[in-house]
Amino acid sequence: MNNDKLLSADLFHRLDMLNAVKDMIFVIKADGDTFCYIWMNQAACYEIGVDETIYGRQIEDVLSPEQVAVVKPKYQQAAAEKSTIVYEDTFVTSRGSFVRETILIPICFENETCGIIVAVVRDVTERKKKEQERQKANWELEINEQKFRALMEHNTDIIFELDLHGTVRRVNHVVETVLGYSADEMIGRLFIIFVAREDRKRALRHLQKAIEGGSEEYEVSVYHRAGKKVNLQIKNVPVIVHNQVAGVFCIAKNIMEKKQWLSSCGERYRKLVEFLPEAIIVFNTEGKIMYINLAGVKLLGGKQKKDIIGNAIWKFFRNAAQIAPKRRKQWQNSSDVQEIFVEEFVRLDGKPIYLEVSLSSVEYAGESAMQGIFRDVTEKINYEKQLEFLAFHDPLTKLPNRRLFFDIVDKSIIEAERTKSGLAVLYLDMDNFKDVNDTFGHDIGDELLKQFAKRIKKNVGEHNVVCRIGGDEFLVLLKGVKERTDVHQIAKRLSTNIRKPYRIKHLTIRTTASMGIAVSPIDGTTSKALIHHADQALYQAKMKKNCYRFYSF
Repeated sequence: MNNDKLLSADLFHRLDMLNAVKDMIFVIKADGDTFCYIWMNQAACYEIGVDETIYGRQIEDVLSPEQVAVVKPKYQQAAAEKSTIVYEDTFVTSRGSFVRETILIPICFENETCGIIVAVVRDVTERKKKEQERQKANWELEINEQKFRALMEHNTDIIFELDLHGTVRRVNHVVETVLGYSADEMIGRLFIIFVAREDRKRALRHLQKAIEGGSEEYEVSVYHRAGKKVNLQIKNVPVIVHNQVAGVFCIAKNIMEKKQWLSSCGERYRKLVEFLPEAIIVFNTEGKIMYINLAGVKLLGGKQKKDIIGNAIWKFFRNAAQIAPKRRKQWQNSSDVQEIFVEEFVRLDGKPIYLEVSLSSVEYAGESAMQGIFRDVTEKINYEKQLEFLAFHDPLTKLPNRRLFFDIVDKSIIEAERTKSGLAVLYLDMDNFKDVNDTFGHDIGDELLKQFAKRIKKNVGEHNVVCRIGGDEFLVLLKGVKERTDVHQIAKRLSTNIRKPYRIKHLTIRTTASMGIAVSPIDGTTSKALIHHADQALYQAKMKKNCYRFYSF
């Protein structure tokens, strides 16, 4: 079969559908050591600033010598090996430096040499940046003693804890998967002895900066137990206790792994689309799904294409019945590629997911249709929601934190003034909590704090607000207070129920609490004044313990 048969009008018609894809796509004809452009999508034309006049020209006529030095060996490799090649490179333009991922897919037939190479090029700069930002944000959220054990056990990266001499004190189990060493083989030894000799000075320099309080990322080669070298990206984070650096956490990510892409021979356009990493779904103007690629089947929770094809796209919407006609019209008709937006879907297994969607109109099987390119952004959306929750809540008890509590009190004061009602702030401190931690350990102490918080919330009622401000201290906002006796009754009931025993594992623990109370508007008309006066009343109560005191001038 002559290679020119690969360049049929049918192929070009189908390739035109890829103009909706935001990745750059090039179709290159390989003839020995010569590589010529024969087609590219609109994204590629825009990015490299050319048009169809370059069709038939060699890559040396279009790219700079520096770019040819990177690209041509990869094309030669793909043509010689007749297998998919994936690589990354840095692309410098007048707009700055970009990281690109390129997939080279040779299209060939049995007993013939490779004649066509399809190149899919995407800008992964933002993804790289977001990965680093996410790693940093995760670390800042997780770095506390209560979460450390879970972080060590469940993190997919290697985590070392080093002392100020660089000796490994703790390391998680991932080290065995990546480097071949057990945790016991590394603990007690200097971390630097595992680093390749040529990188040791640089690694020591970064470790010293962390000991001095800095935090940096760097790459080093580390010896595997079998003797080979493994490239790691490491972030050093100082462990600060009482304003002094007590050690260093090293988060090490294995950057040796590369995605393996399937080689494909056979149907030209279909194979290209089938193995794109993005989910691609084509549906008609009524919403009936006509085509879906393998990534789309997996994304929507199907096992086979027939599980998805024939269904209406609306079936997968989270709230299909509540979709406004205007939004449904957006999915049914578009003359151009739309702005990317996020939609909430439900998979066949019932699992909700957030998808980033790009829609465009296409022609499929002789009729007008819509093509959607879908990316799963569930983890990103949930992560953003978690960040928002943790910004305003205590991670241990899930109660509002001090920041949120102040905001709630300020709004409640305005509402109380409008309704001519009162409110009160209770400042609670658990008596002798340090003894529980010292005697039974922090795990038991944490469980006691959680049960203590639940007991407060149960006794003050759902319409009132409970907050943990840190340690064993809690704040309670009582709304709709009519008489001072109302506060007396709640404080008395709360004090009585707090004294009841707590069952934690095999232990029975008893504790009491001291409370300070400030009532609005008599004791203050701002959140700051009420909490400050409740704190002063708490100070009086702590002198006796196991009691409550109202603020008095």
